[in-house]
Amino acid sequence: MNAIATRQPAPTHKPSADLSALLDAVRSTSAITPRDLTAQRVAEARLVAATSLRPAEPEVIVAWLKKLALLVANGPEAGRARQQAEAMVEICGDLPAAVWCPETRKAWCQQGDKGKFWPVAAELYAHLLPYAERIKRDAMAAQRLVAMAERAAKPRATVSAEERRAVASQMAAWCKRMGHAEPQPDQRCPSQPQPGVSERLAAYRRQLAAEPEAGVWLVLLIAKLEAQAGHNMPKEPRGLAESVQKAISR
Repeated sequence: MNAIATRQPAPTHKPSADLSALLDAVRSTSAITPRDLTAQRVAEARLVAATSLRPAEPEVIVAWLKKLALLVANGPEAGRARQQAEAMVEICGDLPAAVWCPETRKAWCQQGDKGKFWPVAAELYAHLLPYAERIKRDAMAAQRLVAMAERAAKPRATVSAEERRAVASQMAAWCKRMGHAEPQPDQRCPSQPQPGVSERLAAYRRQLAAEPEAGVWLVLLIAKLEAQAGHNMPKEPRGLAESVQKAISR
């Protein structure tokens, strides 16, 4: 097995407990706020996304197999060690480097009777695959987290004063072509003063005096305005409205 080890293993990064909790939230489509996207978390997520899917160097696999050979009953002899290692690298070499860890080796030995013996390549691949899939899910969630942070940090597009003037100029030219009057933003319509309650009452009373037949609806309107005016209004208008109402009811 030593003959295969020729290069230094590439570094990988396993998510911390804090980042793992956030990656679980991303996978479950829970709401992620900008406050959750701290600089430290985003930097770690970027590292996970960039390194966790790298396959292991052959020497990493060889070192893992060497330690496993000491824990099983029928580890390969020196004459077959190279062939066994080459077979494992060929079948399992595309798995992420992080699967070759003490956790997976211990899990193999804790399988009962099966864990007592040296695995063939297909058995080892099936054993490591769930760990590899979990690593891939973390990497995908880390990529989504980095994308969220980049969108949150991207400044919103603003419209400059020059662009506003250009749009206004184009709008004015279009109005001219269509025969519409050119808008004059500086010309404002003068506001019309609204008559007060007393002025409206006086007008209704004059109308009532001139058109007694309109008292059917004017009396009610005058009474409503008098109620709005309250005690500040003189008493005579109320008497006038009442006398007109009596005259109509006769």
